[in-house]
Order: sequence, then C-alpha cells, then structure tokens
Amino acid sequence: RDRAAKRGRNSGGDATRIKLISVAETMFADRGIAAVSLNEVRLAAGQSNAAAVNYHFGSKEDLIKAILEDRLERIDKDRGRLLDDALSGDQRVELRRLLAALILPQVGSIERGERHVELVAQLLFHGYGQPGGHAWILADPSLTEHGQKLNQAIWEHLSHLPETVAKARLRFVYLSCLNSVADHQRQRATAPDAPPTAVFVSDLIDSLTAIIITPASTETLERLGT
Repeated sequence: RDRAAKRGRNSGGDATRIKLISVAETMFADRGIAAVSLNEVRLAAGQSNAAAVNYHFGSKEDLIKAILEDRLERIDKDRGRLLDDALSGDQRVELRRLLAALILPQVGSIERGERHVELVAQLLFHGYGQPGGHAWILADPSLTEHGQKLNQAIWEHLSHLPETVAKARLRFVYLSCLNSVADHQRQRATAPDAPPTAVFVSDLIDSLTAIIITPASTETLERLGT
C-alpha cells in the first residue's frame, strides 16, 4: 500500500494522484461513500488505466485516508498560524480567538472549494470513523500538533465545570463546529438565503462560546452526585 503511493509520486504521478483525490472527495461528499465505486472515481477523473486508483492508493479505505491527510495538512497549518498569533502573550487567550482558530481553518477549506468538511461529517455520522482514527482528526483537533495546543487552551476555559461535564462540552463543541461548517457549505451551494459566511462564523463563535461558559445546571450537578 505504502509502496504503491510512493511509486505513484516518484514516477511523476502527483497530478494524477491529486486529481483522483479531488474527484473522489466530491463524489463521496455528494453521493455517499458506499454509493461510489473506485471505477467511477477513475472514470470521472479521466483515467483510462483501470488500475489507476489501486496503483496510487490501494483501496477505497486508503483513498479516503489520503483525502483526509491531504486536506488536514493545510487546515492544521492554518490553525497553527492563528494559534501563534493568539498565544503570543502571557495572559489567558480570549475564548473567541481560540474558537476562531478552531473554525476559520475549516471555513478556509470550504472557501477553496474543498468538500473535506462535508466528507468528514458524513464519515462520522455513518460510523466510518473510530475515535482517534483519521476521520476523527478534523472532529477532534487534539489529535494534531497545533490542535493539541488549541485543545489545552480551550480546556482552561472549562475549569468552572466538573470534569465529566467539561469533557462532554468540549466534544460537543468540536462536533458542533464540524457539522455546522458542513451544513453551511451545503447551504451556500443550494439555498439562496444562506447567511454570509462572515455572519455564520461570528454567530457560530457566539453559540460555541455559550456552550463553554454556561455553568452546569443544578439538575446536572445533582445527577453527578456533586
């Protein structure tokens, strides 16, 4: 599998590999992973070689992994730049800036016309992604280098909550962000009254801020036995 990917790159197959990734990402996002065959991907990418996808990736699972890794690299770099700016001081970072570092790299992906966020949301919803696996990397930023810093910084803003509640809130923030950005991309493509992206981002930050700063209710605390 790794040999096939390496062989494709070393023999000047980068353009073909990138084309297959882009076409597969769109087809999977539009129709669902199970409904799209590797042969359909090959034909849509204009490849006459019947073994093209297998040559570059090895299997559908490996193709999906390649899509996730390709897009995530850019997203994590963008997140790193935002975090470097936000974490440059000694004081605790304003929560809105941290949430912007969570959201804006994903929004940047959809602005580039990528379908990565939609695909990952689909993977998780249909049970393709196991916690800690490749599909979870976008849904859980703590699984990337820069995301670990982001995760720790957001965690500090959850210190007013019992640990069980704080962990649940953080997971909810990540999944809500992913699903909201994916839904916004679909709205932009199909709904004439979709909100401007700048408004969507600001309102999403408002919503996620509320999830983080809202105290645990008396009922929740009672059920925790605290």
